[in-house]
Amino acid sequence: MADAVIESTDAELDARLARYLGLGYSRERALGQLLLARFPVEALRTRFPDLPDAAFALTLPPAVTPPTLRAPRPHELIRAAATDTSAVSAAAHLTHEQAEAGEGVSFHYVPLIQCSFPHADPGTALGFTRKNGWLELTLGTTRPEGGLPYGVPARLLTIYCTSEAIRARSPEIYLGKTVHEFLRRLDVPITRGDRGSLRTYANQLLRLIHCTLTIDENLRDASGRTGLHIRQALFAEEARLWWDADRAVGDGSSLILSQVLFHSILERSAPLSTQAIKALRKSPMDLDVYAWLVHRLFHLSKPSTVSWAQLSEQFGHSYQELRFFRRFFSDSLKRVMRVYPDANLKVADHGLLLLPSRPHVTPRARLPRP
Repeated sequence: MADAVIESTDAELDARLARYLGLGYSRERALGQLLLARFPVEALRTRFPDLPDAAFALTLPPAVTPPTLRAPRPHELIRAAATDTSAVSAAAHLTHEQAEAGEGVSFHYVPLIQCSFPHADPGTALGFTRKNGWLELTLGTTRPEGGLPYGVPARLLTIYCTSEAIRARSPEIYLGKTVHEFLRRLDVPITRGDRGSLRTYANQLLRLIHCTLTIDENLRDASGRTGLHIRQALFAEEARLWWDADRAVGDGSSLILSQVLFHSILERSAPLSTQAIKALRKSPMDLDVYAWLVHRLFHLSKPSTVSWAQLSEQFGHSYQELRFFRRFFSDSLKRVMRVYPDANLKVADHGLLLLPSRPHVTPRARLPRP
């Protein structure tokens, strides 16, 4: 049995090493990632005989040092997806000072801003679909008995994974202490027990790891021809989770985002204020409205009207009557406006009139050179 465990560990180590080298990591960086994943040092020495003893010291490199969530420098995002306008526009949100000081900038995956997770537990449902104009998002699960991700924890964990993927430019996301630090920065109470936050977030993390995403986007070219772009991805293609007391996610835990999702995150993520997320973290609707408003207003160059029916289709999760949704959405919008007072909009009988506004994360006229 012990020999089988050793063989399994060796196979996993070799597979992960091949993946890192395939992503273009240097041997030193690949070794650092494997050390953080807690592979045996002696096994690593046989694969890196050319590296000095000092390289095998278990230290956190700057790319993954917890407690500050550093926003990527603008030129890093541009290099990551030089041909994608959404990645470049995300970089334009950031000031040089914010990028250097890590001024509380987090990132969220744009398709999950446009069509979000369920607000409440969908129970035994095996799928969940939301629409927003030409985009449709369908969530599924590879473990039906586990359920779909939902609520505030699913959103905060996704924001954490997106932010870490962009910051480190790596599909491997470190959990355990790093997630706990992220939750502490948002003032999420760290509680134990069957209904404590540690158990809740561990459960939602498992739901995310088993989650599948299908994104259907209608297309139209300059000639008027229409089509459909379909992107399907697992949330994670691999995970290693260690359980501490009360089934909390322990030190040494990690997950690897699927390659499809990782590259899509680099291309299509939007910056948000971590302080605003902290202020709105008690309501999934508040988080959804805030992320949508920040992203939509940043790209808005002229007035645009969104009807209540359109908003209900995007955010309305199970409201049977439009008037009930409108009341709930309006209450949420008031809380969002407290953290984003520069949002320029008008509430009307027919819907929301959105007007060009100052970005919530301050832009810089000229990006610093790499």
